[in-house]
Amino acid sequence: MIDFKKIKSRLTYNPLVRAKKKGVALIMAMTILLFMVYIAKEVSRDSLIEFAVNSQELNRLKAYYAARNGMQLALLRVKIFQQTSRLALPPGMAGELDQIWKFPFAWPIPVPKEVNSVAKDSVAKLTAESFMDATYTHTIDDEGSKIDVNDLISPSKTLQDVTKKQLLTIFERKLEFDEEFRKEYQSFRFEDLVNRMIDWMSDKNTSAGGGSKKQYFSALGEQYPPNRGFRTLDEMRLVPGMTEEFFKILESQVTIYGMKAINPNTAPEEVLKSLDKGMTDEAVKEALARRNDPDLGGQFKGTDAAACSKDFKDFVLSRGARLDPSFDQIPMVCDKVVNFKIKSTGIFGNGSHAVVKEITTVVIDLSRAANLVKSMVDKEKAAGQAQQGTGAGGTGAAGAGGTTGQTSGAPKQDPLPKGPPRVVYWSEN
Repeated sequence: MIDFKKIKSRLTYNPLVRAKKKGVALIMAMTILLFMVYIAKEVSRDSLIEFAVNSQELNRLKAYYAARNGMQLALLRVKIFQQTSRLALPPGMAGELDQIWKFPFAWPIPVPKEVNSVAKDSVAKLTAESFMDATYTHTIDDEGSKIDVNDLISPSKTLQDVTKKQLLTIFERKLEFDEEFRKEYQSFRFEDLVNRMIDWMSDKNTSAGGGSKKQYFSALGEQYPPNRGFRTLDEMRLVPGMTEEFFKILESQVTIYGMKAINPNTAPEEVLKSLDKGMTDEAVKEALARRNDPDLGGQFKGTDAAACSKDFKDFVLSRGARLDPSFDQIPMVCDKVVNFKIKSTGIFGNGSHAVVKEITTVVIDLSRAANLVKSMVDKEKAAGQAQQGTGAGGTGAAGAGGTTGQTSGAPKQDPLPKGPPRVVYWSEN
C-alpha cells in the first residue's frame, strides 16, 4: 500500500530551505558585528578627539598662566625700580639700578655649565617644588626714549618742532647712507609725509603743508582723518603716502608711549642718530660704549635737562659730531627710564607640539610725562613774555629768567602711586 503521507512529506522537504535560513542568520550576525565595530570606532574616535581638544586647551591655559606669571614678575621688577630710583643714592648707582629691569629673566632658571653639581641639584629641587611644569621668559625694554609721533601735535611748540625734525632726519640719513633707497626716493618729499601725519592728528581743517587737508584723505572715506593722536603704530599705515617700506623704517624708532624727552643712556642707536644730521656713526658708537662701561665714563649725567644735554653734546662733539644749533632744543633726561614695554612668553610642551602664549604691556609714568610737557610749555610762555617785554622796552627778561630757572630744573616728582605700575596697554596673543 502506497503511503501518500510519506511521499508528500518527502516532496515538500527541501534541504535548501534550512541552509538558507542559516545563511541569513550568519549575515545578520556579521552585520551586527560590523555595526558594533563601527560604533566602537566612532566612540573611540570621538573620545580621542575630545581628549586631544581638552588636553590642548589645558596646555593653552598652562602656557597662558605661565605668561601671566612672567608678566606679574616683570611688573614687580618695574615697581622695585621705580621705588629705588627715588632714593637718594650716589650718581654712580644709576647704572646699577638699571639692571633691576634690564636683564632678561627665564623660568626655570638657566644654570651655567661651570656651576657645581650641588648648586645644580638645589636649582632642580626648587624647580620641582614650584609645581610649574611650563616655562616662561620676559624682557623689559625702554619704550620712552623712542620718538613719540603723537608729539607732532604736542602743546609744546618746541616738542612739535623737535619731533618733526627727528622724523625727517631718519629719512635724510637713509637717503645718505642707503644707495638703493636714494635711487628710489631721492625726489620724494618726506616733509609732505610728515605733514600728512600731522594732518591725521590735528583738529584743524587746514593742512600742515597748506590748503585743505581733506583732499589728501578723500580715498579713505568720510571718517578720515580722525583728528586725534595715533592709538596704535599700525594706524600709521593708513597715512597717505606711507608705504610699507617707510613704515618699516620708522617702526623700530617711534612709539606712541614716549616720555617726551630723550634719555641718552637708554635710547636705541638709531634714535640717537636721528637727533641731528651731523651725528656721526662713530660718535654714536662711542656714546653707546661709554654708557655701558663705567671705565669709559659710564652713563651721561645731569640733574636737569640742560645739564644732561650738555654732557651728551660735549661728548659727541669731542668724537667728531657736527651738531646744528637747534640741537639744544631737544629735551633730554639722564636720571631714569619711566616708560617700559614688557613682553612675557609662556611655553608648554616641546618641539612642534609646544603651545606658546605671549602677553605684551606698556607701563608709563603719566605724571612725569605731563610735568615734562608742562615745564616746556611754561618755558616757552616765559620766553614769549620776555620777548614782548624786551620789545616794549620793559624788563620782562629779568622776570622771565626767574620763571625759566624754575622750570629748567628737574621735573617735580609726584608721590609714587600705590599698587602695581600704571599699565596703559595690554595685549594677549
